[in-house]
Amino acid sequence: MIKKNFLKLIIACGLASSFSVLAQQDESYIAPLADQSLLLDIATSSTERLFVVGERGHILSSTNGSDWTQQQVPTESTLTAVHFEDNQGWVVGHDSVILHTTDAGANWQVQQFLPESERPLLDVLFLDDKKGIAIGAYGTYYETEDAGQSWNSVQHATLLSQEDQEYLEEIKAEDEAFYLEELGSILPHLNRIHRSGDKLYIAGESGLLAVSEDWGKSWIRLDVDYYGSFFDIANVENNGLYAAGLRGNVYRLDGVTERWTKIPQTGELSFNSLVQLPSNRVLAVGNNGASLMIDNKDETTYAQTEEGVAIVNGVWFKDQLVVVTAQGVKVLALDYLGAK
Repeated sequence: MIKKNFLKLIIACGLASSFSVLAQQDESYIAPLADQSLLLDIATSSTERLFVVGERGHILSSTNGSDWTQQQVPTESTLTAVHFEDNQGWVVGHDSVILHTTDAGANWQVQQFLPESERPLLDVLFLDDKKGIAIGAYGTYYETEDAGQSWNSVQHATLLSQEDQEYLEEIKAEDEAFYLEELGSILPHLNRIHRSGDKLYIAGESGLLAVSEDWGKSWIRLDVDYYGSFFDIANVENNGLYAAGLRGNVYRLDGVTERWTKIPQTGELSFNSLVQLPSNRVLAVGNNGASLMIDNKDETTYAQTEEGVAIVNGVWFKDQLVVVTAQGVKVLALDYLGAK
């Protein structure tokens, strides 16, 4: 199962051994073919520019989705996620690195670098220009109230299954130190954090979907009849909440029954991300170029790109679908799905 999980392969490779921060913080290499390298996330800034991030500390920007300029970045760690809030932006990645920009991506500074933790960060979300959350492998969860000047590590036992929570409570009553050690060892990978209105959602390993109604102070695990990993959760305007993950599984939260319903489809390739398209459609993108378009009636169209390259994420930008893949950034025409 792990071999089919593209994002988990990224977690497993290239984790740094324990060295000092100063010894390992090198400038990223300006590579002529950086836009054709492994890229893992994409986002739009307040200046209507696209930013993509990926291996070897690569950050690239574009105004049209086709022509890319690599940024000078103070790290060579693989970067996995990017988020902008007005002119401020944050990027996270391996070595628990967190980068920050205050000028819409023109310059980047290191806020955190912890290679000794051997816990890559996989996503970052800011609720405003001060309060943010970064999540990652093995239940890694950092929060900040000061735009990232300081990041505090938090462990949320409620992200575990009820059975695991009960097991930990038994330990906690007898040995607090062992409880904390055991909690840190069994927390699932946290793959994606998403905001929908006044609620936050997390998607993760072992069927984890969770909601917070107090901006991340506490989390409640949602009941889903599925135990594989989820890699993304996203709200689609007028359609509701979707979650996507391993072996082509996509679920939608039914607003009437409050139950998660599986979207039927024929493919079994894992989906890495959900992209909102015009006309209230959502596109699940994944391994081997797999794509599943879902309309507002939950009718689906499944296809794979001719190249068959893993698609990691994407955005709808200036009337085109721009995606990041295992072989760089690409603009995809929706006609391969039979729609425009």
